[in-house]
Amino acid sequence: MKIALITIGNELLSGFTVDTNAAWIGNQVIQSGGNIIWHQTIGDSLEEIHASLNQIPIGIKTIIITGGLGPTHDDVTAHALYEFADDTPVFDEDYWTFLQEKLSKRNLKLPEINRNQAMKPGNGKIIPNPMGSARGLHYCVNGQTIIALPGVPGEMKEMMTATILPWIKSQSSQRLIVKTIRTTGIMESGLAEKMGDIVNTIDKNIKIAFLPQFTGVDIRVSGTDKTVVDEKVNEINSHVSKYIYGQDKDRLEEIIGQMLKEKTLTLTTAESCTGGLVGHRLTNIPGSSEHYLGGIISYSNKVKENNLGVDKSTLEQFGAVSSETAKEMAENVRSKLNSDLGLSITGIAGPGGGTDEKPVGLTYIALADGKNTRVKEFRFLSDRMLNKNASAQTALNMVRLYLLNE
Repeated sequence: MKIALITIGNELLSGFTVDTNAAWIGNQVIQSGGNIIWHQTIGDSLEEIHASLNQIPIGIKTIIITGGLGPTHDDVTAHALYEFADDTPVFDEDYWTFLQEKLSKRNLKLPEINRNQAMKPGNGKIIPNPMGSARGLHYCVNGQTIIALPGVPGEMKEMMTATILPWIKSQSSQRLIVKTIRTTGIMESGLAEKMGDIVNTIDKNIKIAFLPQFTGVDIRVSGTDKTVVDEKVNEINSHVSKYIYGQDKDRLEEIIGQMLKEKTLTLTTAESCTGGLVGHRLTNIPGSSEHYLGGIISYSNKVKENNLGVDKSTLEQFGAVSSETAKEMAENVRSKLNSDLGLSITGIAGPGGGTDEKPVGLTYIALADGKNTRVKEFRFLSDRMLNKNASAQTALNMVRLYLLNE
């Protein structure tokens, strides 16, 4: 099924709001058997909406629109669709009463401006919105199905999942099978090199895409034959298994939690340049207290020395950003918090603080288990946030590799 997507909002064009809806819809639609082949972002304007609808390429029979269904003066999507469908909306007294009662339970009064959200099409259909007040619209005009949804991401996703995606599946004769292999600790070019034969011998029924991000590189494998897709995924696994930590929506911190639980091991952290980011990611996973005991954010030398127990002479001789300091941080947090493993990070996040000898991005990560302590040096970039994220991801991956005995 070929689908057109129109995202509406002046805030999208200005860059004040990032259009995450389009990416999410595209991903969900393709897994439901559809395919977004035309996408346009336009402003909150009756003229622009009409123009966009009239520009839809021939052959596209389904149009999804997001945004512009709110109660304010710049929300004109519903009005534009009434005009486009040559329809006269009617006031839905029952829905207006429902909205009033819903807000009264929260001791709030519904403003009169919301009355336009109680309008319903005379010839079209309403798409329920269980999370908000802006209902969706469903029209059939000149052989085209037009679906309008609110731009609020949570509301849009709920309505797509409950109503639109099942409908797309029912209309699609052949669903696209998509599998995502999640890797970390290797660059896109490194993966491509190791997978050379696989990529070069690929047939037209299978597509492989490399999707790099700061956490690693996702490898997306897609095709219409599940058996063929699974075979290709297994083939990729055999080539780059060391770098694979999961599939689809797996998160590295979630995988590490499962591994620690299986081995009945506990972990503590001592973080400097990452400011608690590793601990934050680990505690995002429900039940993480079973394996993650806690951490010490030792951002200053004073805290490293007084609270973490790093020797003053180590800091004076080698500096806070050094393999020696990272080693003591990992060993000491392990012993002080009584865990099986101690993980530490110390580095120069930037943009300032670097020297020729120790440039911005220099980071040391250590992992102690009571018998041995691994310390590794990394050279990241000059951007502060990228360095923090890269350091946290690399540290978590260091734990993963240890648990795999690699």
